[in-house]
Amino acid sequence: MGPGIKTPIILMYHGIVAGQVSALKGRDVGADIYDVKKEDFVRHMSVLDEGRYEATKGFACCEKGAKKVIITFDDGEINNFTEAYPVLKEFGFPAYFFVIARRIGQKGYMGWEELKALREGGMVVGSHGLSHEILTNLQDTQIKEELAASKRYIEKNLGIVVDALSIPRGFCNDKILRMAKAIGYKHVFISERPMSVRLPCWSRVVVKGNWSIERFKQAVRGEVPMRERVNEIVKNSLKFVLRERGYNTVRSLVIKILK
Repeated sequence: MGPGIKTPIILMYHGIVAGQVSALKGRDVGADIYDVKKEDFVRHMSVLDEGRYEATKGFACCEKGAKKVIITFDDGEINNFTEAYPVLKEFGFPAYFFVIARRIGQKGYMGWEELKALREGGMVVGSHGLSHEILTNLQDTQIKEELAASKRYIEKNLGIVVDALSIPRGFCNDKILRMAKAIGYKHVFISERPMSVRLPCWSRVVVKGNWSIERFKQAVRGEVPMRERVNEIVKNSLKFVLRERGYNTVRSLVIKILK
């Protein structure tokens, strides 16, 4: 990448909520810290619109000073369709929706009707794995099943080519990226690139529900407050020490730190 060239900011959302949120089957420990109220999501999109940011589905790097963002959603909760999608349509912003294949149509998650409507509305539907397993915990045959079966299942039911993948829970390595590429994924998104990863993948800014509008503006400028940097270092260090099998323990500790 040459001088004066940068990649777009990639925003990572989960639930976009209105009113009380009921616990969904399979939801991660502490997932509610990523729930963004609908009115706050509207404000976020207004910031992008008023700041003349271009929401894009493309991956081309942009000239320094160009303001491009990629909007993504993980897990496939029904609120992505009922709450987020109308807002995106209003602003004319495309987005990526990464769905857990085995949860499609389950209570609280989008079904094929919603996913088809997203596609017809210019959105991208991608894979978030077959069952949201931590891939680095699995044997190679299981990893292949998580990646390949989810891709086939979505493609068959929507009649599309699925070439975008979001790594479940952010645990990844170069072997998994090689396997994803071999299966047919062209673009792999992750919450934050592990230092050990050398192959291409797309890091994202994880949007949290307690952010002020000023914090969101910092995010789209690519800025991270020092306290959050420290928290991320602590979290990633705990992940490394406890390994992937301590994932929920790590999340619980991080939630306590953030409170």
